Amino acid sequence: MHDSNCLSAMVISHQKLADVLVVVLQGRFDAPSAPEAERAFKDYLQDGTRKVLLDLSGVEYISSGGLRVIIMVSKALERAQGTLKLCGLTPFVSEVFEITNLSKRYQICTTREEGLEAFAYQEA
Repeated sequence: MHDSNCLSAMVISHQKLADVLVVVLQGRFDAPSAPEAERAFKDYLQDGTRKVLLDLSGVEYISSGGLRVIIMVSKALERAQGTLKLCGLTPFVSEVFEITNLSKRYQICTTREEGLEAFAYQEA
C-alpha cells in the first residue's frame, strides 16, 4: 500500500562546495512542488550565491511548473552575473529538455562531478 502524498512529494537539499551551491531535487518537480522549490531557490540566492549546480538525478517527473522555476532561477542568476548548470538528468527529464529546446539554453552535465568541473573550467 502506497501513500500517494509521499509519492508526489519533492525533497530539496543543498550543499555548498567551494563557491558552487549544489541543489539536489528528488521526486516529482511539478505544479504542487514548484512553489516550495521557488521559495527555496529565492532563499539560496539571497545570500549572494552566483553559481548553482542543479542535480536532477532524483527527479522522475518534471512538468511545466518545474520548468518555470528553473527558468526563473536562471534569469535571476543571469541578472546577478551568475550561472546555472544542470546535471544528472533522468531519461524522462532529458527528453522534456530536448522537446522544449531548453537543452540548448543550459549546460547539462552527466554527473555532479562533471558539473563541478565545468564551473572550475569556466574560471580558468
